[in-house]
Amino acid sequence: MDWLFQCNPKRFDLASFIEAGARDNDWAMNQRRQLVSPGDRVFFWQTGPEARLLAVGHVSLPVYERENSSFGRYCVGVAFDHKIEPPLTRPEALENTTLSKFPPFKWAMGTNFVIQDPAIVAELERVLEGRLVPFSEKKATGPQIQDSQQSLDTAIKRAKHETTEGVRLYIAQMDPTAFEWLARALLLKLGYKNVNVTKQSGDGGVDVRAILVAGGVANMQTCIQVKRQQTVGRPIVQNIRGSLSAHEAGLLVTSGRFTDEAIEEANDPHKVSIALIDGLKLTQLLLDHEIGVEHVNLTLYRLKLDELSKEQLESRVEESGGDDS
Repeated sequence: MDWLFQCNPKRFDLASFIEAGARDNDWAMNQRRQLVSPGDRVFFWQTGPEARLLAVGHVSLPVYERENSSFGRYCVGVAFDHKIEPPLTRPEALENTTLSKFPPFKWAMGTNFVIQDPAIVAELERVLEGRLVPFSEKKATGPQIQDSQQSLDTAIKRAKHETTEGVRLYIAQMDPTAFEWLARALLLKLGYKNVNVTKQSGDGGVDVRAILVAGGVANMQTCIQVKRQQTVGRPIVQNIRGSLSAHEAGLLVTSGRFTDEAIEEANDPHKVSIALIDGLKLTQLLLDHEIGVEHVNLTLYRLKLDELSKEQLESRVEESGGDDS
């Protein structure tokens, strides 16, 4: 599949990033993330007064989550394979009968666009023929070290993704009762007390009951419903809210995702709020609290070749008070 990834230079200066020699990065994937796969080709378009197509690369890592990013929760790893010299400008694209039909070249908003028309792909390949300049291999020691560190960073992200996917796939196949006990184990890690899995019948839709101690002062009775299913809709949120007694809080945990209607219902300001933990958040919490996974510490060495200079080595001898005898 072919993509066009778009960025605003006021938020991310792709031209300078590429000019500095960077060859790998992550890229926001908050749209159409269910369609993207490693190996997909990507055309990189920078908007603004000097909008232009700057590079061609590929998706190097599947979709994963990142924390505290102003660009959004989801992203993919990307690698830049070729610079476009000279870049394909917006005026040039709009003068082209075929390319002018593609919305991003006409100021369409968005970050991730699937190029579905084979004619546009073919025309891009034709127009860019002779302009693609491979990113040069770094020969100096410094850049080689930087490449190694980028490769390590990529490997760490890939390992996290594979671990996350492994946990998610396992949860998706768990026995529903075992899933309730998994929720209990997580709640205990999160600081809940008196966490009890209810009986299978007569529970009023509540799977787990617990007490959240807030600041060591207030005890909040919490009713938790656990759903090991792909999609949770509005009726289930309404169901757990209906099971709450006075002064009880509600929490809904699923291995899948919540529909937009379910999220809207849970956050209705005129009703008792229901906290939600979807499959992605659940998996991240399991990783954070090392439930079903093990944290492995790695020893990383960084070169400090300046310490091997004659001057530095001589100064060490002087500091130790040693001599050549």
